[in-house]
Amino acid sequence: IILGLVSAGVAYNLKITLTHAAREAARYAAILPTDGDTSAWLTEVETHLVADATGALDTGQPGAAYCIAFVDGSSTGTETKNLTEDGTVTSGWCFDDLRGTDEWRVQIEVRRDANLSALVFSKTVTLTTDAVSRYEVQVSGP
Repeated sequence: IILGLVSAGVAYNLKITLTHAAREAARYAAILPTDGDTSAWLTEVETHLVADATGALDTGQPGAAYCIAFVDGSSTGTETKNLTEDGTVTSGWCFDDLRGTDEWRVQIEVRRDANLSALVFSKTVTLTTDAVSRYEVQVSGP
């Protein structure tokens, strides 16, 4: 029973770490200007997210995956950096946040596997968390 409690505590701590990293990266992204180069912006936010996760999203961690999306207020104006478990990068919104397409915002979703075990019992669970922040940088019009 004690081993089960310890493994559950480790998984819960990992969930807290992932939630903190997603929220901090979303806050950071909300005030980071794109300067017209969304690709560089996505890379900067990714660096911040991985650093805030303190090793939980490093290469080789089981089931580690994340999605960072910049939604620019139009139905087609979304740029995304999405690292899946197998290392491929895809595009599209991270998740449906029910805010529609008219609000400038940042979406971050983070996933990671954790192992729960107690003597003869073992189960892998996927921990998932997400964060959304309104993009705060003044956007100049055409």
